[in-house]
Amino acid sequence: MNEEVLKVLEMVRQGKISAEEGEKLISAMGADAPAKKPEKKNSMLRVRVDVNDPEKKEQACVNVNVPLVLAKKAVGLMTFIPKDTKNELKEKGINLDDINLKELIELFEDGEIDEELVNVDVGDGVQGAKVRVYVD
Repeated sequence: MNEEVLKVLEMVRQGKISAEEGEKLISAMGADAPAKKPEKKNSMLRVRVDVNDPEKKEQACVNVNVPLVLAKKAVGLMTFIPKDTKNELKEKGINLDDINLKELIELFEDGEIDEELVNVDVGDGVQGAKVRVYVD
């Protein structure tokens, strides 16, 4: 119970206000409103690859699950990328220093980016491959 509700209850106990007045005050403060459930945050980056070929016994199936918490902690690994590599990428138009991975991961967690990141279907219903990258 919050402090304001306790004060109202104390005023009712002391007879300074009636129980009905106390109820109205508590309602006006919104204290009797049901607590909001916290919104579920996304927690996993998932990569799914399925390959079907009826002529081969073994089918490729890849399932990679990366907890976003782990991905957020791994952001610091960007500092280990050699300067030469960063410069090479920069020459090709990719500036790693401009990418805020922590902020991007938080967008995934908060559900602000909720569509599939990659969805590729190749082949027909019998032979082909499917690749999906998404967050849930």
